[in-house]
Amino acid sequence: MSTKKIWIIAIFTGFIAAILLYSSLISSSSSQEEEQEQQALEQQAAEQAEEEALTRQQVNPMDDIEQGMRAVSIPIDNTVHGVSGYIEPKSHVDIIAFETLEPEMDDEDSEEIEVETAGEELSAELLLQNVKVLAAGRAYDAEADALRYVQITVEVTPEEGVLLSLAEKNADGFYFMLRDEEDDSIEEEGVEITRPILRGEGQ
Repeated sequence: MSTKKIWIIAIFTGFIAAILLYSSLISSSSSQEEEQEQQALEQQAAEQAEEEALTRQQVNPMDDIEQGMRAVSIPIDNTVHGVSGYIEPKSHVDIIAFETLEPEMDDEDSEEIEVETAGEELSAELLLQNVKVLAAGRAYDAEADALRYVQITVEVTPEEGVLLSLAEKNADGFYFMLRDEEDDSIEEEGVEITRPILRGEGQ
């Protein structure tokens, strides 16, 4: 084999090796950039989650639970029932449970009711009194929602917690009545009011 051919083969081989080396370096560099970008995204997500948790904690502080008591959270729908924006940790409230009833009646009663009412009754019961609020969870994702409660956490005895959980399953919702700080009076007799729902009411 002549020297010229040897040089041509050597140059060609070197060229191929250079291309392979360049491709390897480009691939390695691209992988490193993708890995760094992924790490940056993960770090950003972690920082955002930590910031949201801190914001939630600042917006929704929670008072300590006394020994022997329990904490129960009551979810609130989009319509705030009761005192809007004034319920805070350490506040004391009365809780009213309300529900819609379908009374049993004969045909004559049914005909009379159909004239003025929708044939249903609305019942409200004073469920718990002078209950301490541990936390008033508010929406923290928008300033416009500053007064919109997400849930309210109250301090109850184990027996009251069971009563509240049962009421939550059956009731249509709850109202909260804010009490004076120095008012610790209790209604000894149960308070419950039931009345017919007038036709067109609530529409």
